[in-house]
Amino acid sequence: MEVPRPLVRWEPKAYTSLAKSMIRYSLIVVVLGLLAFAAYSLLRTRTVDEKLAALRKEMAPKGATIFETVIQGKAAAFLLRDCAVYSIDLNSEKLDQTKVLKPGFYPWFTVCTDQTIRSENGYILVHLANQAIGAGGGNISGGDYRSLDGSIWEKRSGRVWLPVEKAQN
Repeated sequence: MEVPRPLVRWEPKAYTSLAKSMIRYSLIVVVLGLLAFAAYSLLRTRTVDEKLAALRKEMAPKGATIFETVIQGKAAAFLLRDCAVYSIDLNSEKLDQTKVLKPGFYPWFTVCTDQTIRSENGYILVHLANQAIGAGGGNISGGDYRSLDGSIWEKRSGRVWLPVEKAQN
């Protein structure tokens, strides 16, 4: 008669050390994964769309508008903020902004009451309205502006368009 073999005895120490090893290796894998993800996030170059989305998110609470268009076959973007137009350099790392248009000089404090930007018939069209603060307060500077290239602007003066430098003097 054959003697039955004893059943394998459960030894808690063996399983405890196995569990500890598994946890240790799992943590190492997780940490290495997080380090790899962090390195990827820091080293990868964000796309222009991602940069513009971040700028939109940053500027939205300030009442600013980002306008994207195509000028002479090239992508262009403008920031409209506080009655001023800024050209956004899409090739720069931080989307550098250069002020390209603002209403004419007014000797007292003003507040931007209206601003719009759009594209029509190859022109970038902008409407800016600054109103004086304080006694009188009815003086409004600004007006309607247009540009073919985003850097040379004209202002509507009656029924004609004049260069900004001439129209705002």
